[in-house]
Amino acid sequence: MSTKVSDTKHKLSSPIGQLLVKEGIITEEQLSRALRIQSLLEQPKHLSDVLIELGYATRQAINQAITKHGGSLRLGDLLVEQGIITQEMLNSALALQKERGIKIGEALIELGAINERTLLRNLAHQMGVPYIEPQFPMIDPRLFQGVSPAFMRKYKFVPFARSEEGTITVVVSDIHNEETKRAVEDVFGRQTAFALGPEDSVNEAIDAYEEYKKQVSEEGRDYSVGEDNIVQLVNHLIITAIEKRASDIHIEPMADKIRVRYRIDGVLVYHTDLPLSLLPKLISRIKIMSGGNIAEHQKHQGGRILFPYKGKDIDLRLSIYVSVYGESAVMRVLNKDLALVALDELGMNRSMLDRYKYDVLDLPTGVVLITGPTGSGKTTTLYASIAYSNDTSRKIITVEDPVEFTIEGIVQCSVNEKVNRTFDSTLREIVRQDPDIIVIGEIRDRETAQIAIQAALTGHKVYSTFHTEDTIGGLLRLIDMDIETFLISSTVISVLAQRLLRRICPKCSVPYVPTVREIQSLGLDYSEVRQYEYKKGRGCQYCSYTGYRGRVGAYELLVLNEEVKEAILHKKTAHEIRKISVDTTGLISMREDAVSKVVKGITTYEEVIKQTPRTFQMRTLKQILTLCS
Repeated sequence: MSTKVSDTKHKLSSPIGQLLVKEGIITEEQLSRALRIQSLLEQPKHLSDVLIELGYATRQAINQAITKHGGSLRLGDLLVEQGIITQEMLNSALALQKERGIKIGEALIELGAINERTLLRNLAHQMGVPYIEPQFPMIDPRLFQGVSPAFMRKYKFVPFARSEEGTITVVVSDIHNEETKRAVEDVFGRQTAFALGPEDSVNEAIDAYEEYKKQVSEEGRDYSVGEDNIVQLVNHLIITAIEKRASDIHIEPMADKIRVRYRIDGVLVYHTDLPLSLLPKLISRIKIMSGGNIAEHQKHQGGRILFPYKGKDIDLRLSIYVSVYGESAVMRVLNKDLALVALDELGMNRSMLDRYKYDVLDLPTGVVLITGPTGSGKTTTLYASIAYSNDTSRKIITVEDPVEFTIEGIVQCSVNEKVNRTFDSTLREIVRQDPDIIVIGEIRDRETAQIAIQAALTGHKVYSTFHTEDTIGGLLRLIDMDIETFLISSTVISVLAQRLLRRICPKCSVPYVPTVREIQSLGLDYSEVRQYEYKKGRGCQYCSYTGYRGRVGAYELLVLNEEVKEAILHKKTAHEIRKISVDTTGLISMREDAVSKVVKGITTYEEVIKQTPRTFQMRTLKQILTLCS
């Protein structure tokens, strides 16, 4: 009892809570009530989550207050509130700090509670300075003139960029080190702006500069007149994105910096900050590469860049959006080498894969639907299914918008509205080509659905994708399109729904114990779950410090039988059709399939909760593992 009271007293002095009161976001009474509720919860919650659930504050208001006044908060409190470390981890680090006389950040790293990059990013955010991982190709070599590599190594800094006003941004690994600050000002004067970066990145940039200087000296060139560093910087950002397997590059101006993020494995991953002073040159360079209008800054723009990389052109689709802080750029990376995946490599469990092959793809007629939201991997599964069915005895013909990847041996067509080669006219022409299998890139409306159904009725096999939540949703969507239920039940042979889950990084995986909250949210029995061992990624350079690398599919395969067809004919509800499907076809939900992948050490419960639709009646873990063998 005394411990509970002590904990409550500690929480009542919450610095983040007091900050929100000071900003007028909540009142003292609201804070006191929220803290009392927080102290009584069986499952710990962050104060911000409690305030949001009580309706006292919004996530946006809390984040804005922390951004504005983060410098007045202790780093440990900030990390706890953001859920990066627990209060127990912080308490252990404070004890180690007191015992060893080291900084709190060093204590957290030593305990394995956080890695250096995450710590520095949060410290930079707290202090209102950019976080930059300097790499030599991003830096203008002329900034190194007059300063020796040995001097930079001694004081752990590297120059990064010069603004048009002459201010030089210098990356340091310890922004509180007064000796480093004095050393930097001795070299560059007082017109200096500081950024935080990892010590190993600083040293690697210095090493690369030394190598560059040696090459220049041997070749007799003058490194004081080099290539425009903005060209180097943009090229480096694109090359790094390609090498990290990013699908999108986000360059976003903020109030005091430029934030660069990459979408890797479907999730935005923070890469680096850049000085805000570089924004005009950065955007102008990107516009030049895409053939855009560099004089226009008030209108959104789009374009295309063919970027040469290792002997081939990488297709980048550019979107420039005018925001309150300046022009924001997003480049989608269309790297075709990454896309084609064999059916056996998608991640289906063996029993489901066999059923998909033999009970669905090997049938000569009928409609096969692959469903899921945008970015769930439908196209990858569609192409894998086409490749499996592709042999000399079958003619496969497609209509796509556009053709994303070419497959030898099939006839593929991209629609082109400019020459009146529309989706509808192409679909009507397809049946005259004597196909065995028709591939429709996407069922987008009632007319497309009707053509697919009619093609199946005339003895063709039809593959297509559909935007729905799950397998049952695919059937109901067809009914909502006013397709006759007897046509659906007589032509649709299967619906495959899917999501993508990030794989645990193989380089930094460590054992972990799932939380009670994770297990309860999945509807599993905690005592049964604890019988198995689990892993998660700690975060390393190989996985961009996310703990994940690559993705695997979670699938839900419905093969229609007579009972399900009867339910469709009578327009049963989604719940009724799902129950019939589970009882009579052995339907395994996406969430259950995903849970089996957690036990197998492929992904985490956190990913399952984030990515898969909720299943209201989960089987026991033992049953799931038996079905997903």
